[in-house]
Amino acid sequence: MRRVARLTASTIAVVAVAWASPCYAQLTVFDPANYQQNLLSALRALDAVNNQVRQLQNEAQMLLRMDRHLQGLPGSISPQLSQVLSEMQRQVSSGDAIALKVQETDAAFARLFPKTFADTLTSDDVLRQSRARWDETHAAFKRAALLQGQITESTTADSRLLADILSRSEGSVGALQAAQAGNELTALHVKQALQLQALLAAQTRAETIDRSRAILAQQEARQQFKSFLGDGRAYTRGQ
Repeated sequence: MRRVARLTASTIAVVAVAWASPCYAQLTVFDPANYQQNLLSALRALDAVNNQVRQLQNEAQMLLRMDRHLQGLPGSISPQLSQVLSEMQRQVSSGDAIALKVQETDAAFARLFPKTFADTLTSDDVLRQSRARWDETHAAFKRAALLQGQITESTTADSRLLADILSRSEGSVGALQAAQAGNELTALHVKQALQLQALLAAQTRAETIDRSRAILAQQEARQQFKSFLGDGRAYTRGQ
């Protein structure tokens, strides 16, 4: 009995001490409204990050497109066009024909096609001047004929250049390449226009010289006939 009494007293003492000691343990309280607010804030932050990522992606694509717009065409037809035009210029300037220049033309016409004639023309003078004009006419027509052949031969090369330009224009990846292809088409057109202009100038020059030679030949014939008749006193009827 005494042992039971002591155990009971010990139990009561422990319980008393437990009730007398302060309680430090706390329970976690769940707040649904606060949780919902935090979740909404997190979603907004995630959406803002996604928008920034998309904006950076768009800017990167824009930079790539800008880089493509700055890419130039590989190669150029400028060397071929310059070579053809240089050959045409040499052809126009070559030969014995009157140069297609103002001063040279004026001097040559004054020498070959004078406005006035001497009162008397010997056969040697007529032959020499006629030969010089015929040589000039021949040289002028030869120059025009050679230009005709050169321009005709260049049409094959122009066809290849045109196909190359159109191919590169269709495969252009940016504004710069498309603009360069357009410029090359324009340059090809200008080159053909210059060739046609040179041909027309050479052909017209040859026709002008030939017409001038014919007119002067008629004038010389009249002068020779006048010199042949004289003053009409060389022969008197009945003598």
